[in-house]
Amino acid sequence: MVGADDNSGGSIPDPPPAAEIEQFFRAHWEGLVRGLLAEGAKVWEAQDAVAEAIREALRRWPTLTNPAAWVRVAARSHWLKHRSRVTHADGEVLVADVEPFDESRTNDPALTELELEEWFSQVLDKLPPARREALRLSAQGLTPAEIADVVGKTPEAVRTALKLGRRQAVELWQQPREGGGER
Repeated sequence: MVGADDNSGGSIPDPPPAAEIEQFFRAHWEGLVRGLLAEGAKVWEAQDAVAEAIREALRRWPTLTNPAAWVRVAARSHWLKHRSRVTHADGEVLVADVEPFDESRTNDPALTELELEEWFSQVLDKLPPARREALRLSAQGLTPAEIADVVGKTPEAVRTALKLGRRQAVELWQQPREGGGER
């Protein structure tokens, strides 16, 4: 330990080796979370409690003789403290007021645009990298010459990538239709 012989004040202990922490985390995380789930915790509550307990254990690592047992007790304690602070209603209601479904909003332009963006992203993910990049930049409003400058290719190569990318995107879009799937 650097400065171990220095008597100038309180010493800060060396952190545990990263490999040791990772091994501990991988070996015990799931079991610790499942233990709290078995006691009635929700998944997010169990994960939060275990994460906080591990965070505390890291600060105390050099002094812990049985880190797994210490973290198990600390995680349970964190969960019980959280549970006692949050009333049932506070813990269950994440959105206080939800508007009733309005049939007139079924053709929401913002939602349609979001769905198209999501579909476009999914189609692009299936394309080869050069075509994907060219189409994404084109969708952002760049011209083939500007795209060529960005990606370091000739404008002709970009135009070819755009042409082939558009053709392949149309083919991908039509595949589910041919199989009887709905769009």
